[in-house]
Amino acid sequence: MKLLQLLILAVFTGQALAADLTKNMDSLGANKELMKKARAIDPENRVRVVQNRDVDRYTRIELGFNGGPVLGGDPYTNSNILGGNLDFHITPRWSVGARYHNIANDPSAEGKKVLDSAENGRIKETPGFRQPGLDWGKESWVAVVNWYPIYGKLNLFDAGISQFDIYMLGGAGQINLQSSGMVPLYTAGAGVGFWLTQHFATRFEARWQGYQARIFDGVDVHKRSIDQTVLNMSISFLL
Repeated sequence: MKLLQLLILAVFTGQALAADLTKNMDSLGANKELMKKARAIDPENRVRVVQNRDVDRYTRIELGFNGGPVLGGDPYTNSNILGGNLDFHITPRWSVGARYHNIANDPSAEGKKVLDSAENGRIKETPGFRQPGLDWGKESWVAVVNWYPIYGKLNLFDAGISQFDIYMLGGAGQINLQSSGMVPLYTAGAGVGFWLTQHFATRFEARWQGYQARIFDGVDVHKRSIDQTVLNMSISFLL
């Protein structure tokens, strides 16, 4: 009988101690005394979820292919880009690089309307006729500087851990236009890069680019400022 009483007492005592320990652990961040004791045991230890970068990006070259749509700008043209990117990672925080894009263009609904109207005016020899001021990009080159202020790690469906960086970029270059020829091009934007392995990466990027076209309508030359949003995805290899 005494043995049974001792067992019951031990069970209830153990449950009380467990509940007290759980309460202390739940309030670990707020319990200053417990935090002091933990630091005293190992004062050099710091818990950080993303303490170290898994993919080395010191003095490495990233070579990739990219593509995507170009939004805004000339209302008469729908454009898409396909090209390549080259980046030299100085440190995990900074890299410099270059982008090349070949630009494919199709007339938009408004562009087709303008072209059809111009063709009818040309055929009928309308007095004061002026050809539409269309000037689309054919290819572009731009040098960029990338800054990576935020990074972390992502669980990919329990199949592995991917390191990612949120970055900002800015740069300048040139764009080759159908009518205006080569004109200066400026760009700025942001993106996120996923470093999947030591040699494989992918980026999702959105950036503004602007340039000034010189439109000739058959009589006069007009300057037109073009502002576009470039969305692209790239697949890269780290050498």
